[in-house]
This record gives sequence, C-alpha cells and structure tokens, in this order.
Amino acid sequence: MRQPDKTLIPYDPAADTDTDDDEEIDESPGAGADVTFEQSAEFVLETHLEEFLIGNWKSIRWGRPLEIWTGPDGQPGHQLATPIGRLDFLCTDPSTGALVVVELKRGRPSDKVVGQAARYIGYVRTHLAKPWQPVEGLIVAHDAEEALRYAVAAFPGLQLMTYEVTFQLSAVDHPSVP
Repeated sequence: MRQPDKTLIPYDPAADTDTDDDEEIDESPGAGADVTFEQSAEFVLETHLEEFLIGNWKSIRWGRPLEIWTGPDGQPGHQLATPIGRLDFLCTDPSTGALVVVELKRGRPSDKVVGQAARYIGYVRTHLAKPWQPVEGLIVAHDAEEALRYAVAAFPGLQLMTYEVTFQLSAVDHPSVP
C-alpha cells in the first residue's frame, strides 16, 4: 500500500498485535472521529526508508539544513557508489558548507555502524571534500542501543538520530444532499 506521495506504507509484522477480539469498538455516530495509531513501527526494508526520506526530504527535521549533494559531473549523492561501499546519502549543509554522510539503518543497529560511517567519512574527506571543507556524519536508525550511543559519542562530528513512524486516520464527512 502507498501513501498519497506514492511512498510505501511500512508494515511491521512483529508489532502487529491485533486479534480483532480484544476490545469492544464504539461504533455509535461521532465515536472515534479521529483515530491515531502511535505504535512503534519501523520500515521493513532500508529502501522503503530511503523512498520515504526522498519523498519527504523538505519536511524532515534533520537538526540542520541538508541538501542532497551533487558532484561536479552531476552524480547524485543518493546511493553514491565508492570503492569502499555505497553511501546511502551524501549531503551538504548550506549553513556551514560541511559535507554530511547520512547512513540509514532500518532497525536497531549495533555499534559496528560507527565503523562504517567513519570509513565513509574518511573516503569523502580524502576524495570529495575541498581542503577547507568539514566532513561530518549522521546515523539514522529506528532505535539505538546504549553501546551505539557511546560509540557515536566518541567521534566528534558524528551524530545519531532515531525515527518514529506514525499512522493517523481521520473521518471524512459525507457530502450534503440538497
């Protein structure tokens, strides 16, 4: 199933606790006009997370302005292929001039992702950044274990953010009959 912006709606079977018999539902008129389901969910595949981010880039709160990098030859910073691996996103922060490596993890990654991010940051610093240009990193995950938090804290210029997925239903009024 897709959202209005054509991105996939994620489904997390592990979070599905609906048994259809657990609760009585009040179906009287006006009851439950707006229903919000806020259960922790995550994207099934990392590509779904990427699709969502690309489709909603301007409305994502990155904690700083981020734009997807474009190389001198027009090469986009999304899924940027390098000899040491494929970067999920290489971005620029127009407010600081920094290049920012964004590494996505759909679930609860281990602290090994810090090594991966450091490798990408080192490559970008050596081969793509201008001599004066800072290179930083951002790991985006659904959840973060304590070991990952400590590992990220040891690297200045590396940041960790987690995401939440929410789903909301809103009642639609019937058209009025003349």
